[in-house]
Amino acid sequence: MSSREEWMNKDLLRYNIQLEDIGSLDKYDEYTAEKAFSVLLGWACYGQHMEGIELGRREIAKIPRVWLKSHLLAVVKNDFEYSDYWNYRRLLELVVELAPELKNDILSINSGTTNPDLIDVIDDYR
Repeated sequence: MSSREEWMNKDLLRYNIQLEDIGSLDKYDEYTAEKAFSVLLGWACYGQHMEGIELGRREIAKIPRVWLKSHLLAVVKNDFEYSDYWNYRRLLELVVELAPELKNDILSINSGTTNPDLIDVIDDYR
């Protein structure tokens, strides 16, 4: 296990989930699963180092698609820094790759923004 994987695993252990459990995230209670998913989103979207971003994305790709699609929007709205253009762009990259049918829902989250950086991101994905 790489050092980044160890760090991610420590983040997940706060919710009694380990990296090896991500593929069965849908078997956990909603609170625990959504918090673990939020940790992974942080890795996939907040970081500045590509290795960490890719690790987060790889782990999110292991989540059962049905669960991912039904919880992504709620987790983003409740537990994600989507007003930061960097995070928002990384989120859209992830959504286009793993759940493209949710792209418009994610774009609508910041639809009323006056932040020019966020507007640029939205324009790039429309």
